[in-house]
Amino acid sequence: MLAVPIIAVLSLVLNLICLVVLFLMVSRQKVRAAVADSQVQANELVITNLQYAHEKLSAAHQSLAIKHEQTSVESTQVSKQLEHRIKLLQNNIHEHQVAMEQLQTEQGVDKFYSRAIKLAKKGADLDEIVNECELPRAEVEMLLSVYQSTTSS
Repeated sequence: MLAVPIIAVLSLVLNLICLVVLFLMVSRQKVRAAVADSQVQANELVITNLQYAHEKLSAAHQSLAIKHEQTSVESTQVSKQLEHRIKLLQNNIHEHQVAMEQLQTEQGVDKFYSRAIKLAKKGADLDEIVNECELPRAEVEMLLSVYQSTTSS
């Protein structure tokens, strides 16, 4: 009869040991679950912070893209205006060059006429003025007649 109570006691001890082991395992799992929960919360906080940073960066990127587009449009407009101004200035330069060439040509012709008048004042004849000034004979005749009519009046 003593064998039954020993078996019962051993069974009871084994049950107690199993219960303690089970309790320790459950406690350990609770601690692991708590650590996992805190890690999940920390990860969720990191994700929230990253999403906020992403939104800020996206907004900044969009703002910069808009500014870049505006600057690009303005640069294109300024470039076109400058090209137009350059063309106008080049046209003005060309017109001034043409005008200067005309003035130089006219001055050259005027020199001949001025020389012809000076020679007429000195009393040079028609052939002498034609040879000296390289002017057509008809022009020298007209010049002499005009000069003579102004000096006689």
